[in-house]
Amino acid sequence: MMTVEEKWHFDLFGYVVLKQAVPVEDVQRMVSLAYTWHDLPDSKLPPPLRSYRDPVEYPNLPRSIVNSHYGDEIFQRLALNREIMRCVLDLTANCPKLLAVSLTRNTKDSEAVGFHGGFAGGWRNPANDYQVAEGMVFATFLNAAVSLVDVPEGTGFVCVPGSHKGNFPIPSHIDIYSCPPSVVNVTPKAGDVVLFTETLCHGARRWTQDTPRLTVFVRYSTSYASWSPEVGPIEAHQGKLSPGVHELMQVAGFQHRKQIVDQLLSEMGENST
Repeated sequence: MMTVEEKWHFDLFGYVVLKQAVPVEDVQRMVSLAYTWHDLPDSKLPPPLRSYRDPVEYPNLPRSIVNSHYGDEIFQRLALNREIMRCVLDLTANCPKLLAVSLTRNTKDSEAVGFHGGFAGGWRNPANDYQVAEGMVFATFLNAAVSLVDVPEGTGFVCVPGSHKGNFPIPSHIDIYSCPPSVVNVTPKAGDVVLFTETLCHGARRWTQDTPRLTVFVRYSTSYASWSPEVGPIEAHQGKLSPGVHELMQVAGFQHRKQIVDQLLSEMGENST
């Protein structure tokens, strides 16, 4: 389902940008919710929404509100977005699992995010796998960074292109503010998606604009990933999820085909057998 050029780019660099993958009206709805939710303390957020880290205890960190797909249907629709899913299905051999949906805000007061993933810190997480064989690309952990605003040059997402296949630690003098070709600054527009493998070394430069950077991070793994069995529907709130999203969050056996996957493949005009 990915084009040959998309596979080439993803395999070479570790990411691909899906231009205007999210409709304008959906972006506007998520922006509105972002301003509403981020103005609230955790105690006022609709459960089970919460901050990844306490914003009172960590006031200078970008605030990330997790479980956003329980708070509004728009984030469930995003998790099943056809442009994102055609790539996720291709990259997971049609065996994906939805791990998380997080609504993140960066302001001028937010700290930059140093390199992580890949060999950042001198080690690689062995659970994050990346392989290519017989024209197929396979990744066990994917992140779709959905930009809700235009990102100017010099801020936002950066990565060490190709580091998802690197076998040596990144030299200590290379950081998020280094220049190409070692480090690339990807600057999406509102509605664009930066889809990348978590084996890619990546980070985020400090935000410099008066209005916040708003990003939804939708994370997927293979459905049988043994290192994430605890991530699944929250039993007390699973009634807030659509049947398709609920199933997509479930752990499944090796090469088990979920009904939501068959549905998506059929809607995309792909053979689901």
